[in-house]
Amino acid sequence: MLTYLSLHLNKWKKRPGLALFILLFPILVTILSYPFFQKAAEETAVPVAIVDEDESSYSTTVVRRVREAERLHVLSMSSPEAVESVQKGQVEAAFIIKKGFQDTLQNGEVEETITWVRSNESTLDVFAKEAIGAELMRISLNAKAGNTLEQSSSVSFEKGFQYADQFWEPEPLFQMDFKKGSSEDVAQGPVPLASWQMVTVALYFLYAWLVAILFLRTLIRDEEAGRLQRIRITQYTTYSYFAGHFLVMIVLGIGTFLPAAIALFFLSSTSVPVNAEWSGWAMAVLVTTLVITWFLFLGLGRKRWTIILFIALAVGSFTLTIADLGWTLAWPHSWLIHKP
Repeated sequence: MLTYLSLHLNKWKKRPGLALFILLFPILVTILSYPFFQKAAEETAVPVAIVDEDESSYSTTVVRRVREAERLHVLSMSSPEAVESVQKGQVEAAFIIKKGFQDTLQNGEVEETITWVRSNESTLDVFAKEAIGAELMRISLNAKAGNTLEQSSSVSFEKGFQYADQFWEPEPLFQMDFKKGSSEDVAQGPVPLASWQMVTVALYFLYAWLVAILFLRTLIRDEEAGRLQRIRITQYTTYSYFAGHFLVMIVLGIGTFLPAAIALFFLSSTSVPVNAEWSGWAMAVLVTTLVITWFLFLGLGRKRWTIILFIALAVGSFTLTIADLGWTLAWPHSWLIHKP
C-alpha cells in the first residue's frame, strides 16, 4: 500500500506546479474572492415584514426606530401578506404588533404584544428580533417609570416617560451584563452558516469530489495498459494496489477541501468551535461520498463512462441542492448543508 503512495508522490514531484495548483486552487479562490463576499454580506440587508395593527404612537415609534437599524430592510404589510411572504421566502420573518400594544405597555406588561412569524429556513431574522426586542424593552421601561412617578408624585405619565427616555441616549444608562454559561446548561442546535459561506463550502466540496473522480482514471489507464494484469501475475493479489489507490483518493479529496474550508472560516472570523464543528461534519460527508463513489466505480466495472457518470452526479448534486429542487436526501451536497 505504501508503495503505491510513494509511486503517486513521485509522479506529483515530477510535475510540482500542477500538483500545487490542484491543491492550492480553492485557497487562492478564497483569498481572491473573499473581499467581494465580505462586501456583499455587509451590504445585503435582511428583509423583514412588520405589521402594525395597533397604529399607536408607541407602535409607530418601534417601526420607525427599527427601520433605522443597520442590516435590516423593513417592509410594512398586512398580517395575511406578511405570513404569505414568510411562507414564500420573500422575507426572513414577520413581526406583528398586536392591537392594544400601547395600552398593554402602559399597564406595565410586555407579554404577547408582538407575534414573531418565521419559517424553518429563517436564519438571519435574529437581527430584527434583537432590534425590536431592544425597542420593546426601552418603551416598556419608560412606561413603567411613567406609571411609578404618576402614582407616587404629581408628575404626569408623559413627563415621567420622557424623563426616563433621555437615559437611553446616546447609550443606555444601564446595560445588561451577560454571564457566560456552559454549553451543557442549554441544549443547542446546529449553528447555521451564512448563505454565502454555505454556497462556498458546497463549491469546495464539489471541487474535491471532482478531483477524486478524475483520479480514478489512473486505474482505468493501468488496466488498459496491462499494468494491473502484470501486478496480478507477479504479486498474486491486487489488494495492495486497490487499497493504496483508495487511500490516495481519500487523501487527495481531503487535501483539496479541508485547507480551503479552514481558510474560508478563518478569513470570515468564524469562531473556532463553529469552524471545528462544520469542518468535522463536512469531512465526514466528504469521506462518506468518496467511499460510495469508490465502491460504485468498482461495482460498475471501472469503465471510462463511469467517470462521466460520476462527474454528472457531482455537478447535479451541487446544482439541485443549491436550487432546492427536491429529493434532498439523495444528494451528498444536501447532506452537507442540512447538518443535524
